[in-house]
Amino acid sequence: MEELERVRLRLNRRKRNMIILCAVVIAAAAAVAFGGAGGDVLGDEYVLIALIVPAIAVGACLLIYSFGKRKFQQLFREKIVRNFVESLLQNGYYNPLKFHSLNEYYESLLYPAHVDRFKGANYASGKYEKTQLSFSFLHTEYEKVEHTKNGTRKRRHTIFKGVFLCADCNKNFSAATVVLPDFAEKYFGGFGKWLQRTAGNAAGQMVYMENPDFEKAFAVYSADPVEARYLITPKMQEDILRIKKFLGKDVRFSFVNSKVFVAISRDDLFKVNPSLSFAKPETLDFYMKDMFDLLSVVKMLDLNVRIWGKS
Repeated sequence: MEELERVRLRLNRRKRNMIILCAVVIAAAAAVAFGGAGGDVLGDEYVLIALIVPAIAVGACLLIYSFGKRKFQQLFREKIVRNFVESLLQNGYYNPLKFHSLNEYYESLLYPAHVDRFKGANYASGKYEKTQLSFSFLHTEYEKVEHTKNGTRKRRHTIFKGVFLCADCNKNFSAATVVLPDFAEKYFGGFGKWLQRTAGNAAGQMVYMENPDFEKAFAVYSADPVEARYLITPKMQEDILRIKKFLGKDVRFSFVNSKVFVAISRDDLFKVNPSLSFAKPETLDFYMKDMFDLLSVVKMLDLNVRIWGKS
């Protein structure tokens, strides 16, 4: 933490000096463009120079700062995040450049749409109490051809951006079951629910649950409704609602091949903030929240409770 604090202070000093430098360059360029104190506007070539020089200066400063911030981010993950993972997980493994494979992503059935671009970071794995788990940050996109008056062009659209978690499930099951946010029910009422039931899902048919609050928030699909109810018990429904409230984000679950997959929509994972001082103990608490949130999901799902024959 002392090493990171020195790097953070150096990065912030560099940022402050660059802001001062850019302000001086912009002021000097403005003075040149308007002929100094006399206020007479000079020729177009001077105005052009006065625009280009500050743009180059600002661009160079942003590039240098972003490079320094990226190195700071790498150091933070190597020194701090690696310690989180190795301390909190048995046989903990962390690689900031690795992420789950596209096959694992498709295996979850959470986002069956075809992926055109797939990237990620911050892969971690290990055993939390009795549960083997792994997680990473993923960003998947699809390409869409759009027709405009200037011709056609391809644009990328996000399918999923967030944390992808895979854990060993404490129940045996043969069919896949997915739990998705019930947006159609929320926005279109019964008609939306009918559309969801008609459209179906890669996992199978819609399965109705006992909890009305759960039914309003989520839609369950499975090839085996009986097994789905065995998996998504009334207690599990309460747990999933608690997780949704706890995370405050779009979250979805699937039970496939004796594993539970959880996808949590968010913009980043283990992102360093140069404004937070590593000299303060609460800064470490702030950064550990990402890890604690993910382990809390395992706790809330009772995955460490082995009473269904798995050990």
